[in-house]
Amino acid sequence: MTDTITAARPVVAVIGGGYGGVAVAKRLDEFADVTLVEPRDGFVHNVAALRALVEPEWLPAIFLPYDRLLTNGRILRERAIEVDPGRVLLSSGKELTPDYVVLATGSSYPYPAKTDTDDTAAAISRYRQSHEELVRAGRVLIVGAGPTGLELAGEIDACWPEKRITILEPEPDILAGPYKQELRDEVRRQLEQRGVEFVLGEALAGEPESPPATFGPFAASTSAGRTIEADIWFRCYGLRPVSDYLSGELAGTRQAAPGRRHEAASRG
Repeated sequence: MTDTITAARPVVAVIGGGYGGVAVAKRLDEFADVTLVEPRDGFVHNVAALRALVEPEWLPAIFLPYDRLLTNGRILRERAIEVDPGRVLLSSGKELTPDYVVLATGSSYPYPAKTDTDDTAAAISRYRQSHEELVRAGRVLIVGAGPTGLELAGEIDACWPEKRITILEPEPDILAGPYKQELRDEVRRQLEQRGVEFVLGEALAGEPESPPATFGPFAASTSAGRTIEADIWFRCYGLRPVSDYLSGELAGTRQAAPGRRHEAASRG
C-alpha cells in the first residue's frame, strides 16, 4: 500500500495590486494560497490616464474591478503598514503570516498621471472635473519635460491644437536620463512644430496659487525672473517608490529570518 502525501499549498501575500502585483497574483493563484493586499477597489490602467484626461470616454476602460482576478485566492482591500519576513501588518490591525511576500507597491506620481484616491467612483469624478477645467483653459503650463510632461503636452495639443502650451524644465534639455540625443531632438522638434513652447534651464520660483489641474489664471515666476501666464498647470515630476511600510529587515539593514523568502515585483 502506497501512502499519498499531499503537499500543502504555500501561502503568499502580494502587497500591491498594480501591474506587477496583478500579474504575480494571477500566475500564482493555481499553485498557492494567494492574498492580494491593495487599498484601491479596482485596478487602474494608469498608462492610459493622460488620454482619459482629454477624452473622458476612456475612463470606464481604465478602472477595472478585481472581482474576477483570482479563482482560488482573495483580495483584501487593505493597506500594508508594516512588512517583516513572514508577517504583514494591515491598517485594520489584522496580521497575515505568509510563507512568501511579494512586494509590488511600485511608485507614486502626481495626478493626473496616476490617481491619488482609492475609490474608483471618486477617481472618475475627479478626472471628469479636471477635463472640464482643462476645456476652459486657453493657456496651459506643464512643469517637467520628462516622458510624462511631454506625453501630456502631446495629448492636450492633439485634442485642442488652439491651446497655448508651455513646458517648464529646470534641466537644460528635455528627457533627462539615458535617452539618445536624437530622440530628444526629434521629440522637441515635433512639439515645437505644433506650437508647444519650451522654457529650459529654469524652475518655478514658487508654485502658482491655484492647485494643479484646476482652472485659475495666474502669473508664475521662474528662477531666471521670467513670468509665465497660464490658466491651468500640471505637475509632471516627482516619482517616488512606495516603501514606507518596509521594516529594517526588508530595507536591507538586517538579515531576513531563516526559512522565509521575499520576492520583489515592480508596479507602474
